[in-house]
Amino acid sequence: MSESARRGPSHVFTATVAWDGPGARPTTEVRRFSRVSTASAGAEVPPLRVSAARTFFGDRDAFNPETLLLSALAQCHLLAFLRLAGLAGHEVSRATVEVEGVLELGPGDAGRFVSAVLSPSSLVLDARGAALDAPALDALHALAHEQCFIANSLNFALSVKPDTGEGTSGDPAGE
Repeated sequence: MSESARRGPSHVFTATVAWDGPGARPTTEVRRFSRVSTASAGAEVPPLRVSAARTFFGDRDAFNPETLLLSALAQCHLLAFLRLAGLAGHEVSRATVEVEGVLELGPGDAGRFVSAVLSPSSLVLDARGAALDAPALDALHALAHEQCFIANSLNFALSVKPDTGEGTSGDPAGE
């Protein structure tokens, strides 16, 4: 069997990020020029305002690359979890996934994520209408983590905390 046959079909995704320009300050004023850009993924998807993280002189009212990466990881896990629960005949009433990542800066200000922790919380009912217990939720989350495309594409430590089953609310915008 060929390598491509073992891998399965491939899919191509595209996105564009266009810088909005330097604003009132030229790029030679490295700490002061605008980092705001517009991300797009086709005419049918609304554009997204993006910037650098505030820590890196960006706009705190826009998504930044760090929060976008973590959001993609959380969304991918959530979608895999929802699919697996549905395939198992379970009804998901509520589900959230919070994620916290650690970015370290190295020599020359080159940075990389070194770890991320997913904290899921859900209410899942079995076919009889009873809430799933912690071991059943953990098994679903473990399989969702294995199947998440984004998790499988990253090269830093990832872990999934046990599902608390409690509602949570965090600040999704990060810094």
